[in-house]
This record gives sequence, C-alpha cells and structure tokens, in this order.
Amino acid sequence: MELSELAGGLKVSKTCVGCWQFNDNKGAGTWKAQSYEVSKAIVDKAFELGLNFFDTAECYAGSEVTLGKCLQGRRQDAIIASKFGFREGITTPPYSPEQIDEAITASLEKLQTTYVDLMQVHCAHFLKDNKECVEELKRQIGRGRIRQYGLSNYGPNNLRSLFEHDTSAVSNQMSYNLLWRSLEHEVLPICREKGIGVLVYSPLQQGLLSGRFNTPEEVPGGRRRGKLYFGDRTKKSLHGQAGMEKEMFETLGRIRNICSKAGVPMSKTSLAWLLQQEGVASVIVGCRTPEQLEENSKIVNLSDDVVKQLTEATDELKAKLGKTLDQWVHPDRFD
Repeated sequence: MELSELAGGLKVSKTCVGCWQFNDNKGAGTWKAQSYEVSKAIVDKAFELGLNFFDTAECYAGSEVTLGKCLQGRRQDAIIASKFGFREGITTPPYSPEQIDEAITASLEKLQTTYVDLMQVHCAHFLKDNKECVEELKRQIGRGRIRQYGLSNYGPNNLRSLFEHDTSAVSNQMSYNLLWRSLEHEVLPICREKGIGVLVYSPLQQGLLSGRFNTPEEVPGGRRRGKLYFGDRTKKSLHGQAGMEKEMFETLGRIRNICSKAGVPMSKTSLAWLLQQEGVASVIVGCRTPEQLEENSKIVNLSDDVVKQLTEATDELKAKLGKTLDQWVHPDRFD
C-alpha cells in the first residue's frame, strides 16, 4: 500500500480505517453493535493489506479501548489518530489547556499506549483559547505524548484564526466526496498552501456513492439527516432546510453512467477520484467486515479523462451546495 507523508514525517496509508464502529457491542449512534472479535479481524486484515492508519476519538463509544486491545503486540506498526472535543457524545464546554492534558491522558490509558501519533482538535469551537491551547499541544509533543497535532472540521475562518498563533498542524479532517465538494472553494486551497494534508471522512457520502440507492426512500433513516436531504426526511434531522434531493440523485445517475462506461464500480471510482485530488492524504473508510475493508482498500487509478468527467458531472451540485461545510446543522458551524 502506497503511503502519504504528512508534515512532521508521519507516513500514513492512503486508506485509513475508521474506528467509529469499534464499539465492543455497545452500539454508537449510526453504527450498530460490533463485537471485539470482528474489530480485531478488521485490524488483522488492515495489516495484511499494508494499511497502518487508524482513526478514532474520545467520543466514539468503546472505540479507543477496543482499538487499543486490537493493537496489543503491534502498536509500533500502527499510526493512531484520535480526537478530543466531545465526551461520551455530549458537547462539552471549550477545552482549557488543562482539559486537553486530561483528554490526552484518558486516551493514552484507553489505547494502552504511551503516545498517540496524531491528536486532532475535533472542532474549532472546542478550544477555549487558540494561543494557550496550541502551546499545550506543542508541550504534549515535547513530552512525547503525541507526535503531531491535527485539526478536524476547520473552515477557512477558523484556519486563519489559528494561523495567527501557529502553523504547525499537519492535517485537517473534513467531509469530502463527489457529492459534497464545498471544501474546494476555500479550505482545500488553504490546506494546500500551508502543507496541511486533508484526511477525508464520509468519502462515500454514507453509502450513496456505493451505487446501492436509487431513491431517498431506499436510504436508511439514520443516514438521511444531512443537508442533501429534505429537512423533514427524518426526525433526527437538525438543519431544517429544503435539501437538494433532485439534484443529488440526478448527479448520482451521471456518476453511475461514467462508472459503467469506465468499467469500474462506483465506490472504487469515488475513492480513487478523491485520492487523485491534490492535497488529499488519506480517505477514512468505515467497515463492518474484513472483506468490506479489503474491497474499499483496492484503489484504482483513473484516467485524467474519467477524473474530468466526474468533476464536471458533479459541478452543478457543488454550485448549489455553495460553501456549506457542515452537513448536519444550520447555520454552518465549520466556518
């Protein structure tokens, strides 16, 4: 598996194992209960495939503990990315430097390790003071408790605000895919300019880009909460907006036709398109089975013409979406 190198020397596989579902049968929101044995089998398969990158967070119920157990005896072969900013799924007040230290201590204990390779700020509004909190993160690097720090859900204004105090963040984890290209307006250019690698979550737009769904009604209810859908598609929806379902499914039709002519499955095409975008370092894929991880890690190389066709096929939806970065809540939190 080819590796990407983030600033600071972290070499990560271009496919990252998303560990939200590593919940040791506890269940975690969108993800149903998954046993430790299944999670371990997924980790085993990851190493077999040459994948070394695992993404978790303090708020993913059971995830850090389960991942830590799965990595016993081979911690040195893994790159662990975690996040602070929520506790047990409940929004907390902004973190002080002392709370950052506490969060890192808790993560180290749960992961059964002495260091986290990449500690990410889950959202910008969880830092009480940019200057003091960045100094704390750099102090943690100096202590060897984290190797580098990164960001998550940082829009252009929050990036610029942070850069007033420090420019050493090595990554920014953002939602990005063929149906959700809003970060291309400002975030991606800023990250490219500053040498910040983009780690992509929701690369298949919660299964839409797998090619399995042809209508909104076919999509599981828990996945219909975002701004691409009508605001009343599910009681869990928080954005209260009109959505863009017609444009979304028309776009999916165009993508499906391009993939069919190219002879490549939609999911593989969608992941490959992302990895052929300048500035994208890795795509985070969730999986329920080792076989699913293996399938999503087989990245193909698209011709320049197919990349161009896919980009043009999704330009209309990109224009309608505009600069909105937050898929879930109105107004946009990730500015």
